[in-house]
Amino acid sequence: MIQVRKIPMRLIVSAVVLVFAACHGTAPTYSVSGNVSGSTVPFVVKLNGGNDISMSSDGSFSFTGKLLKGDTFNVQVVDSADRCTVSGGAGTVDMTDIQDVAITCAVQAHPLVPQTIVRLANLDGSQENPAVTTNAVGVGGVIVNSSTLSITGGVTFTGLTATSVGIFQAPSGNLLLSLTLAADGGTAIVPAGTKLLTTDALLAGDLYFEVRTTAQPAGEIRGQIQLQGGAAANVVPLDGAQVRPTPVATVSSGTGTLLADLATGKILVSYITHSANATSAGIHTGTGAGPTVVAFTNLQTGNNLANPLAGATMNAQNLADFNNNLLYFSVDTVAFPGGEIRGNISPQ
Repeated sequence: MIQVRKIPMRLIVSAVVLVFAACHGTAPTYSVSGNVSGSTVPFVVKLNGGNDISMSSDGSFSFTGKLLKGDTFNVQVVDSADRCTVSGGAGTVDMTDIQDVAITCAVQAHPLVPQTIVRLANLDGSQENPAVTTNAVGVGGVIVNSSTLSITGGVTFTGLTATSVGIFQAPSGNLLLSLTLAADGGTAIVPAGTKLLTTDALLAGDLYFEVRTTAQPAGEIRGQIQLQGGAAANVVPLDGAQVRPTPVATVSSGTGTLLADLATGKILVSYITHSANATSAGIHTGTGAGPTVVAFTNLQTGNNLANPLAGATMNAQNLADFNNNLLYFSVDTVAFPGGEIRGNISPQ
């Protein structure tokens, strides 16, 4: 005869409760921390555009906001006097705290010393003065050559229909330059060949993007152009000599701009201005004629502008390829369907 052991009901109930708690309890959270060195002025460290930590000098930091496994994180810095780089500050949270973010700063070089200046921005209605209640948001940035003062960049935005987009200067609110609206209705870019008179206002964090609409003619969303770090960024020339596997003899040329979030892969703004009669364009990967990473579906032949649809992204492998110098811009034509002009996108 089989004997059945009697288990007290209270033990069964306790076991069920423990299993339920294990399956449905509070998910573990993880912190993001690191260190800053080389700063010469007070600065602000940000996590995913917020969670501000104001610091008066070098030292360690730890954000109070916690993240879940699978969340992306992007640590950036606002520093009005220094050129800062962020190492280990962008990625996806695994089952461990992020403890090794390193922000290294140095005083901005003399304007006559060639240097690439990259500044990013997040746009929303709360930054308008007065604040605007809207669901619209935007992201963007600029890349400036400190020696020639040439500037490229722009913004992508969602949730509104723009009537105009520009870069303005605080506190006066004067328009510095108007941006060109792309055919996708969600992108605006700095016109080709634009130069700044000086980088002073940019470095001081006084410049901002603003998107205006019929409903909000004074501005519906706005964002200070002041964030450093956390972006795959470069501006590169395109020509036939860079085409692979066989260079192309052509008089066509172009310039490609890329600004993408290193954590999410989201394209902040990217475009090619060119002189080719394009049939297609985009970002590719590989040392030869590689596959397409981001297709530039908006080909505006009137002003020779190509850009991806707002909201385009790159995946983790694409971002790794960027770090390994494998990404490139390509513009295809009827005569050269494999690319008439090309430009390698190297990390800064």
